[in-house]
Amino acid sequence: MIIDPHSLEVSTVYKLMSNTIFPRPIAWIATEGEIGVNLAPFSYFIPVSSEPPCVMVSIGPSEEGGLKDTAKNILLYGKATISLADDRKARLIDATAKALPYGENEADTFGISMAKVIKEYPPRVADAKAALLCSLHQEVSLNGSEQIILFLKIDAFYYSDEVIDERHNVKLDNIGRVGRDYLVDAKRMKV
Repeated sequence: MIIDPHSLEVSTVYKLMSNTIFPRPIAWIATEGEIGVNLAPFSYFIPVSSEPPCVMVSIGPSEEGGLKDTAKNILLYGKATISLADDRKARLIDATAKALPYGENEADTFGISMAKVIKEYPPRVADAKAALLCSLHQEVSLNGSEQIILFLKIDAFYYSDEVIDERHNVKLDNIGRVGRDYLVDAKRMKV
């Protein structure tokens, strides 16, 4: 079967992509703006470069149109902290995906503790085992789309001591997205 994405609604294209290209990592992106901390989950992000160390995040428009708070804050202030999530956080990830009025803090609303790692960066989710402290490296407008693509340079990695060893091997139990579902306990296979 061949499906022409141009003949489909955008929501159907999203459904096909999110059920085909998996697992997609899911994590919270914290930003700070004029009114405080914004915390939003994203599964449209992926590592793209080791030199410089960068991840890419694709951010669609807000429900009202225009930029989402995450994109607005990154473009204005140039910083973001990405906290990786494990399966214990799946319900909170879903809860924080709901659009809140501008300036309403998701962490406070949903009882998520936050902790600063480095003063100049937004806080991480306090019990996250890993976080990426990032600065805006490049913005790309996607022709024909309201999505904006942000390349975030990783300025610092945060790990809790129990997930990293002296040789920099990291062992995390991150969850991923498969369509609307989460991938938990994916099996590792040595080849």
